[in-house]
Amino acid sequence: MPTLMRDGQRVAYDALGSGPEVVLLAHNLMAQRGSFAAVAGALARRVRVLAIDLRGHGESVPSPRAFTVADLADDMLAVLDVEGVERAVIVGTSLGASAAVMLASQHPARVRGLVLLSATPYAATSIDRLRFAALAGVLRGLGPAPVMSAIVGQLLGASYRRQPGAVAAVTRWIRATPRRDLARAVLAWAGRPALAGRLGSIRAPTTVIVGAEDSACPRGFMAALAAELGGAPLRVIAGAGHTVQMEQPAAVTEVIEELLASLGA
Repeated sequence: MPTLMRDGQRVAYDALGSGPEVVLLAHNLMAQRGSFAAVAGALARRVRVLAIDLRGHGESVPSPRAFTVADLADDMLAVLDVEGVERAVIVGTSLGASAAVMLASQHPARVRGLVLLSATPYAATSIDRLRFAALAGVLRGLGPAPVMSAIVGQLLGASYRRQPGAVAAVTRWIRATPRRDLARAVLAWAGRPALAGRLGSIRAPTTVIVGAEDSACPRGFMAALAAELGGAPLRVIAGAGHTVQMEQPAAVTEVIEELLASLGA
């Protein structure tokens, strides 16, 4: 497992496959790069894959300070730099999608295409920020146990939650994350910039994906995002909630491969 250090922050990632085409995978809040394991394995048969643990998640802990979506975008760019990648297709889910859009808007020459999963186009409202601040306080003071059921209900669709062992795998990830990192990740999400207003400047071919059972990011959000992207393709994945890449990896892989094919990859 490769790692890099940026200003005291450890950034862990997997590097799989080979070839001139590169796909970088960035997960959602409370997940980790393992949520993309099946997608990464399938893609690595034909392209080079970089699957990152966003700071405050997985093995990119501990975080030495509070962080923002801009920090996550810079981490993703740093991974591309250290791996000698000039341009990549960036695949991001929710928090990872916000970082992917920031990367694409600030460094368009580095982004060959985008796949945005479960992306929220709007900044948090004042009520949302209060709610997330309260959640961060619980996570920091008591850990995830008191709110685990609510977190899992937001992360996973009902169909996936019924599968044996599905919930246990996600709760293990969350319990293994230091409390301070959980809280900082939630606050990074609460402070996310709006994607709406940034998307018109993005010229990279983009596809958007939403899980049909996603309660955290309803289909209407993704439709608004696709419309601002000039009518980008919108794919609704049946049987999936917010963490689409883990719940329906074959469907997500198919969408990514379709975008790669359209790019001539």
